[in-house]
Amino acid sequence: MKKYHFIGIGGIGMSGLARLLLDKQCIVSGSDLASSKITEALAQAGATVHVGQSAEHIHSAMTVVYTTGIKLDNPEYAAALALKCPMLHRSQVLHQLMQERCALAVAGTHGKTTTSSLLTWVLESSGQSPSYAIGGVIPQLKSNAGSGSGVHFVAEACESDGTFLNYLPYGAIVTNIDLDHMDHYRTEEALVDAFGRFMGNVTSEKHLFWCGDDKYLRTMNPKGISYGFSKGCQLHITRVARSGWSMHFDVTFQGKLYKDIEVSLTGRHNALNASAVFGLALQLGIDEQAIRQGLRTFKGVLRRCEKKGESHGILFLDDYGHHPTEIRATLQGIRQAIGERRLVVLYQPHRYSRAKECVGLYEGVFNDADEVFITEIYAALETPIPGVSHESVIAETHASGQPNCHHLLRHHLAKSIVKFLRPHDVVVTLGAGDITKAAGEILDEMIRQAPPKLKVGVISGGASVEHEVSLMSVKHILASLHADYYDIESFHITREGVWKCQGCSGSKAKISKEVLEKILGCDILFPVLHGTYGEDGTIQGFFEILSKAYVGCDYRSSAISMDKAVTKQLLLHAGLPTSPFVTFSRHQWDMNVLEWHCKINEHLHYPVFVKPTHLGSSVGVHKVMTEQELDAAVADAFRYDTHVLVENGIVGREIEFSVLGNDDPVVFPPGEILTGGAVYDYTGKYSANGMPTIARAELPAHLIEEGMKLVKGAYEATNCMGMARIDTFLDRGGKFWLNEINPIPGFTQYSLYPQMCAVNGLEGKDLVDRLIILGLERRRTLDKLEKNIV
Repeated sequence: MKKYHFIGIGGIGMSGLARLLLDKQCIVSGSDLASSKITEALAQAGATVHVGQSAEHIHSAMTVVYTTGIKLDNPEYAAALALKCPMLHRSQVLHQLMQERCALAVAGTHGKTTTSSLLTWVLESSGQSPSYAIGGVIPQLKSNAGSGSGVHFVAEACESDGTFLNYLPYGAIVTNIDLDHMDHYRTEEALVDAFGRFMGNVTSEKHLFWCGDDKYLRTMNPKGISYGFSKGCQLHITRVARSGWSMHFDVTFQGKLYKDIEVSLTGRHNALNASAVFGLALQLGIDEQAIRQGLRTFKGVLRRCEKKGESHGILFLDDYGHHPTEIRATLQGIRQAIGERRLVVLYQPHRYSRAKECVGLYEGVFNDADEVFITEIYAALETPIPGVSHESVIAETHASGQPNCHHLLRHHLAKSIVKFLRPHDVVVTLGAGDITKAAGEILDEMIRQAPPKLKVGVISGGASVEHEVSLMSVKHILASLHADYYDIESFHITREGVWKCQGCSGSKAKISKEVLEKILGCDILFPVLHGTYGEDGTIQGFFEILSKAYVGCDYRSSAISMDKAVTKQLLLHAGLPTSPFVTFSRHQWDMNVLEWHCKINEHLHYPVFVKPTHLGSSVGVHKVMTEQELDAAVADAFRYDTHVLVENGIVGREIEFSVLGNDDPVVFPPGEILTGGAVYDYTGKYSANGMPTIARAELPAHLIEEGMKLVKGAYEATNCMGMARIDTFLDRGGKFWLNEINPIPGFTQYSLYPQMCAVNGLEGKDLVDRLIILGLERRRTLDKLEKNIV
C-alpha cells in the first residue's frame, strides 16, 4: 500500500489531494505549522497529521509531496532528500489523478475557484458524480475534493508557478489572463505564452472554452470556443440582469438562443463564469434543464463572497480576493446585490512579494465601497520588503478618488470597527490571510457591545393646508420604524411654522437653539410633510445647508415636482405624454382675464381641471364643465397659490405608480383610484368615506410594462430620488398620460403609495428601512464629492 507524506497538508490544494489519496485507500500523513479545521477533518478521515514540522516525520518508504513555496532548509524536505524518498510536486500528484478520468481543467488568473466549483456542482447535481480537486470548499459537498464514480474529473489548474503545464486535460475553461505572479514569470510575454501552451495541451478542441472579453485571449485567438459579452464570441451573452444575489442572462450558442439562465451568484463576472460552465456542460451532453437547475441551486464557495452572519441589521461577508482585479470584480458584484446600503471594506494585503507586484494597480479598485479600512500586510512568513507596506495602498486609493480610506490595526480591528458600524451596513473582509477570522471576531464583539443605532428625526405638521394629512401619515411612519435599529427624535411644526420637540423649552423662535442642536444630532431626517414648506424643496434645502441626510426627493426635484407646470414642461421636453395645459400667475390673470379665456378655449377643451400649481392632495382642484364655471374655479384656486394650472381632462382611468430609488429606481406595478369620473379631492383621499382604491390595477401585462417604462422616464426626467408617487391617466384608447409627481406621498391608512409597495413585497418596516437607506446613500455621495473637491 503506497504511503504519502504532505509537507503543508493544511493548505487548500494539498489537503484536497490528501483526501483523494485517502479515498484510494493510500496511507497518508502530513504536517502543518498549526492545527485547523482542514487538518482536523483530514485526521478524522484517516490521515496522520503532525502539528509542527520535523525530520522525524519522514521515512524512506514514503513518497513526499511538496509545493513550489517550500524552503530548501525545511526539515522535512531536507530529510526527504537525504533519505532519497520519491518526491512529487503537488501538480504531479494531481496530474496522476486526472489521467485516470476525463479531465476538465479550469485556469485563469481570476475566477478559477468559483468556475471550477460551479462546474463540479452542475455535474454532481445532474447525476454525473464527478471527481474534483479545487481551491475552495463547496458547502453543498462540504469539501474541496472528492472521488466520484463518474468519468469526469474537475481540477483547478493554478498558473502561479507554471505547473499547470503538467496537465493534459480533455476539456478546459480559461477565464482570463492578468499580470499576477510576475515573481515567477518575470515578463508579460512569458505569462501569456504559458497560457497558450496550457490551452495547446487540451485534447478536445470543442471542449475548450476561453473568454473572448479578455484582451490577451482575444489577441491569441486560440483553438476552442470563445465566450463573453463581446459580439464576436461564439457563445455570446446577449442580456444580463441582477435579481438580489442572483444573475439572470441570455446566451446564443450554436445557432440557438437560451433565455433567462439563472445563477445564484452576483456580478457580471459571475455571469461570465456561469456562461462558460453552461456551454461546456452542453458540449459534454448534459441535459439543458439539469444544467439550469445546477446553476440555480449552486450555493457558492467558502471564502468567495461567503455570508458569515448578520446582527443588528449588519450583514457580514468574507472573500478570498486579494489581487486588485479580483477585489474590483468582487466589490462590483456586492454593490449590485446590496444596492444603496453602506459598503464597508476591511482589506488585508497579502504577502510582501504580492503587495509589491500590486503597486500601481489600485486605481478605482475600491470605488464601489463607501468606507475602506486597510490593515498591515499579512506576511505569511515572508520577510518584509523595504518600501512595501499598507501605506502605499492607502495613498494610491486616496489618489484615485476614494477619500474614505483608513488604516486599522489588525489586532484592534473588532473593537474599533464595532463603534463605527450602523444598521443596514454590509461589511466585507477581503484577503488571503487571517482577515477571514475578522467577521467572527466582530460578531462576538457585538455581543459584548452593540453598535450604535441610527438616530432618525421624524418631522410632522407643517404650515401648509395639508397639516392634518401629515399628522395622519406620521402615525404610520412611527409604527414602521424598527426599534432595534433606530432611536427616534420627533419634531412637530405648528401651523404657524414653529418647530417643537420633546424636552425643548417653549421658545417662540421658529427654530430654537435646542431644536437646532437636536436636528444636528440626528443621522437622518424624515420629513413627513405635505404641500408648501415641506414637499416643495424648502425644508430639503434647509437640510442640505446643514449637510444632513434626509428621506425623499432632494431639494431640486422636490421643487420641480411640486410645480405642476414646470413638471409638465420637462415631461414634454423628454418626449413624454402629458395632458395639454395653460398656466398663469394671479397678476397675469387679473391683467387680462379675457385673453386667458381665449387661450384656454383655443388650446383646451371642456371639461377642464383647474388646480393650484404648487400644491398636492387635490386642495383647490375643480372639474370645470363649461366656460361659465371657469372664473369661480380660478378664483378659488388662487386662494391657495400664486399660480394656477388649467389642463384638459382625460376621460379614462386614474392609475398610480409607486417609485423607489436613487440612481436605479424601481417602479412597482400600478394601483388604481376608482373615481367613477369624479374629482379625487381631499375628502376622497383622506376620509373613511373616500373613493375606493385597489393596490394592484387590473391591466394587461403589456400595458403595465408600458406604464412602468413611462413612469420611470418621468422620474428620471425630473431628477427624482428617494421616492415618489406618479399619477397617470389611462384613456379609453389605452394610452397613458402623465399627470403629476408627488415627492412625499401620503402614508395614511388610506394612502395608495404604501399599499402598492406592500402588495409588491415591501411592507411597513421594510419600506421605511429602504427609504432611510436611500437617504443615507445620497448624503454619502455628496459628502464624498465634497471631500474630493476640497
